[in-house]
Amino acid sequence: MLRLWLIINLMTVSNLVLAQEVSPFVKGSFAEIQQQYEGRPYLVLFWGQDCAYCMKELAGLAPILKENPGVTLVTVATDPFLDETFIREKMAGFGLPQANNWVFANDYPETLYFDVEKRWRGELPLTFLSNGKTLIRKSGLLKEADISAWLASIKQN
Repeated sequence: MLRLWLIINLMTVSNLVLAQEVSPFVKGSFAEIQQQYEGRPYLVLFWGQDCAYCMKELAGLAPILKENPGVTLVTVATDPFLDETFIREKMAGFGLPQANNWVFANDYPETLYFDVEKRWRGELPLTFLSNGKTLIRKSGLLKEADISAWLASIKQN
């Protein structure tokens, strides 16, 4: 009985991981994301595999998103060599299986940095918070005060 339960749970987790699509992030993708979620609250997190602060930020997002189901999480892996399976498993490991995942798909990531924001030079984590009306840029690890202010602005809309 226990073995059957384990098999079913593993299949469910595997299906969740496989169900996520990882989209290629190319020039124009950030504008596409903004247009797709226009008028709705969302968070875009640019992260890297070796970025400890990125991992810390990803780990802290699951409880926030659980408490605020109307908020969409978009993640963008800035390491173009990461494969879809790694990204899906990483997000599932952080309890973020519903994240809309992207990965840089350009041999010259600097062109994508510039496309996202002309002043961005690739420092991570880089987070954009939208309450549905305004987009706020935060570089570095998000502070609890930033998240609280953003969530309060969502509730006011």
